[in-house]
Amino acid sequence: MGPMSTILDVAKIAGVSTATVSRVINSPDQVKEETREKVYRAMKTCRYQYNALARGFVTKRSNTIGLIIPTISNPVFAESTRGVQDVAGTGDFHVILGNSYYDGDKEAKLIEVLRERQVEGLIITTTNMQGEILKRLQDDGFPFVLLYSTVRKGPMSAVGVDNYLGGYRATEHLIKLGHTRIAMLAGNFSISDRSFHRWHGYKKCLKDHDIPYDAKMLRQTGFGLGNVKECVQELLSSDSPPTAVFCSNDLVALSAMEGAREMGLDVPGNLSVVGFDDMPLSSYVYPRLTTIYQPAYDMGRRATEILMSQTREEKGKPVQEMMGVRLVVRDSTAPPRG
Repeated sequence: MGPMSTILDVAKIAGVSTATVSRVINSPDQVKEETREKVYRAMKTCRYQYNALARGFVTKRSNTIGLIIPTISNPVFAESTRGVQDVAGTGDFHVILGNSYYDGDKEAKLIEVLRERQVEGLIITTTNMQGEILKRLQDDGFPFVLLYSTVRKGPMSAVGVDNYLGGYRATEHLIKLGHTRIAMLAGNFSISDRSFHRWHGYKKCLKDHDIPYDAKMLRQTGFGLGNVKECVQELLSSDSPPTAVFCSNDLVALSAMEGAREMGLDVPGNLSVVGFDDMPLSSYVYPRLTTIYQPAYDMGRRATEILMSQTREEKGKPVQEMMGVRLVVRDSTAPPRG
């Protein structure tokens, strides 16, 4: 390579991220010796000359934070994004938004791109809790906060709700109405630990009320709405169909209601439906949706407050906050017929 090598060339040869290379240049003492040596060797290999002007770009405050959500098409993420932007604005921060589409690789790529853009910190609704990428952010000492998170302890800052309790309350409401055949439509557990926790609450509630858990009553769906309709129609066409269904978010619940209606069934007459989120739309649909409220806007606000204090001050202890959920009873649930 000629003398015009870039930081990207160095990163490629050293097998590290560009952010790591810039940290070796700017604060080498924060980087493990082994990694440092790798980067220095790579610099020699491609005769990389570090430009002092570029250094100014690295160390200047960008006043920008990155926000990564799974999908802009679910209104609950729009609510939390509003919370993020409102708080960021008070601190003169700009927000760059990225969609991971529930794809771990896309999420990793977004994090890399946002760091190259010199964001000062990240707010992430991750689809990949076990991912190498979060560990790398930690190792790098890069400020980030997990949003819609199930994390309650450990080294990462996180804001979320008690998803287990939400799942429990939704199921308990249906049992109190007299339902015993209760299905659950859940977002795929491999990409949503939130859904997984809601399912645990559902299972525990059935157990506490001596209702045997039936694995055939669980459907893990993709978040495409056509997929949800198929799942609910399969369940309703089975030999012993459910009389109620707990859906792991409001959008899934609305699709489930539509799927039942297409089969000529009445909600809540033939099928009671409970959602999760209480997105603003849920009280305007027909029938109005019974659901579990989670404070999406406030969660976005709180995650941003935590992140801003971390980017502006020395690292304190990680902050983990669980916010409350509550059951909101409307018109999509009723006692089973007969």
